[in-house]
Amino acid sequence: MKKLKAIGLLILGGLLMASSFAPYDFIIGGMLGIVPLLIIEDQISTEVKWRKVRVFASAYLVFVVYNFVTIYWVRNAAWIGVIAPAIVNSAFFAMAIVTYSSIKSRLSPKAAYLSLVMLWVAWEYIELQDWDLSWPWLTYGFSLSNWVTLIQWYSYTGALGGTAWLLIVNLFVFFVYKSWKLKEDSFFIIKKGIQLGLVIFVPILISLFQYYTYEEKGFEQDVVVLQPNMNPYSDRFMDSKGNELKAMSSVAQVRRFTEIADEIMDEDVDFLLMHETALPQTESNLTLPYSASVGVLKRWRASKYPNLSILTGLAYREFKEGEVGEDVPATYKRSYNGRYYEYFNSSILINGENDTLPQYHKSMLVIGVERIPDYFVYFQKYLTDFDSDSDANIYNPNNGKQAEREVFYGKGDSAIVAPVICYESLFGDYITEYVRKGANFLGVITNDAWWGNTAGYQQHWGFSRMRAIETRRSVARSANTGWSGFINQRGDELQKSTYLTQDVLRQKIQLNSEMTFYAQYGDIIGKLGVWFSIMALLNLLVKKVTAKGV
Repeated sequence: MKKLKAIGLLILGGLLMASSFAPYDFIIGGMLGIVPLLIIEDQISTEVKWRKVRVFASAYLVFVVYNFVTIYWVRNAAWIGVIAPAIVNSAFFAMAIVTYSSIKSRLSPKAAYLSLVMLWVAWEYIELQDWDLSWPWLTYGFSLSNWVTLIQWYSYTGALGGTAWLLIVNLFVFFVYKSWKLKEDSFFIIKKGIQLGLVIFVPILISLFQYYTYEEKGFEQDVVVLQPNMNPYSDRFMDSKGNELKAMSSVAQVRRFTEIADEIMDEDVDFLLMHETALPQTESNLTLPYSASVGVLKRWRASKYPNLSILTGLAYREFKEGEVGEDVPATYKRSYNGRYYEYFNSSILINGENDTLPQYHKSMLVIGVERIPDYFVYFQKYLTDFDSDSDANIYNPNNGKQAEREVFYGKGDSAIVAPVICYESLFGDYITEYVRKGANFLGVITNDAWWGNTAGYQQHWGFSRMRAIETRRSVARSANTGWSGFINQRGDELQKSTYLTQDVLRQKIQLNSEMTFYAQYGDIIGKLGVWFSIMALLNLLVKKVTAKGV
C-alpha cells in the first residue's frame, strides 16, 4: 500500500508538470510538480539499501509521465518520436536527481538544494545546444510561455531563468511541507511561508512593472502572413472544414498563394511571409534561377507590389562537383549522375534587389526527422519496423545546415528580418545570433500541420512569444495550417489565426534595433549552471575518495 501511494504521488507530480504547458497553462502545476519527487526522495534518503536505484526509478517515473503527457501529439507523425525522447530524456533528468540526492547525503542539504537548481538548469542548457540527442521542447521555463505579464524578466535571463524560478518555488513549497510534517514551531512554518510568498511574488511584481512600463521601440512596417491550409501528407489544399480540394500543380499552388494574399495586399505592404517549404517543388542551385514557382512570385511582385519583400520557405538541394574533402564536404551524398548533393530545409528572400535570391538553411534540425546520428543507422531497420506507418518519412537522409545565422534585408535595408525556420524558434540563445547580426524583427515560418489539431502547434506558438520578450523583437509568424499571426515586443498576441483554416493576416509591427541584456549575453544562467555542476561533482568525487581512504 505504501509503495502504491508513492507511485501515485510520483505520477501526480508528472501530471502537474505536464499541466503547466499549453493548452492547460496551469502555472500552479509548474510550481508544485516537483514537490512529490522531493518528498519521495527525502523518504528514500533515510534508507541505505538500493537508495540510488530507488531514487533513479522514482525520478524516472515522474519524467516519463511528464514527457508522454506533454508531447503525446508527436504520435501523429510517428510513435517513435514520443517514445524515444521519453526514454532517453527522462534518464538524463533522473540522473540529475540522483546526483542531487548524493550531494545531500555527503555534503549538506543547502548545497544539495542549490545543486538541484544548477544541475537541472545545466542539463537544460546542454539540451539547447546543437548535438545529436538534443530535445529542448520540455525546458521547464517554456511552460510559462503564455504568462507573458509574469515573465518580462526573460529579457535578462531567457527561459532558463523561468526554469530556475519554478525550481526554487518547488523547493520552498517542499520546505513548508517538511516543516509542517516535522511539526515544527508555528513561527518557523510561518517564516518559511513568508519566504515562499516572497520567492513567488517578487519576480511577478518585477515583471508586472516591466510589462506596464515598457514602450515598444522602433519604426513601423506593414507585414502580411499567409496561411494557405494545406495537407502536408498529400500536399493538397483544404477548405475551411478540412476537406481536401483537387490537387494542383506547383505553379498553380503558388498562384493560389498569390490569390489568397491579394485579398489583403496593397502597395503599402513591406513584407510577405509564406510558410516553411511553401514552394511546392524541391529546388536546387541548378534550378532555382529558372524556377517556374519563383518566377510566378517575381512577376506578381513586380507587377503589383514593387516595394514588397517576400520571405518563403522551400526544400532545397545543392549539387557540387569535384572530390570529397576538397571541393565537396564529406556530408554530401553521391547522385546517380556523379554529382554530390546535400538536402536543406531553406528559406529565400524575393524583393527584386538581388537576382541571386539570398538564402538561409535551417540549422537546428529535429532529431529523427531531419537528422539521424550515425550510430543510430544500425537500428534504422528495427525502428522503421517498429513504427506503425511504414511510409513515414522520419528516416530521411540527414539534412545539411549552415554554421552562421543569415539575416534578410528588406527594401532599402531598413527592415532586417531573422528567417527563423520552425524548430529553431525553441532556441533562445540561437535566435540572439540573428539579433546581433542586425535583425530588427523575427520572421518565423513553420509547418505545424504534421501534428494535427493537438497541443503541438499551441506550444510552438508560445515559444515565439518567449523569443519576442527575450529579444524585444516583434514576431511575424506564418504557419501552413496555423497558428499564424503577430506578437509584439512584450509577447502580446496582436493577431492570431484559427487552426486548420485558410487565412491571411496583416499587421503594422514595430522594428526594434536596441539590444536586450539577454540578446547581448545569452544563457548566462545555463553557463553558470554548468560551471557549478562541474564544481559540485568534483567536490562529491573528492568526498567519496576521501571517505574510501579513511
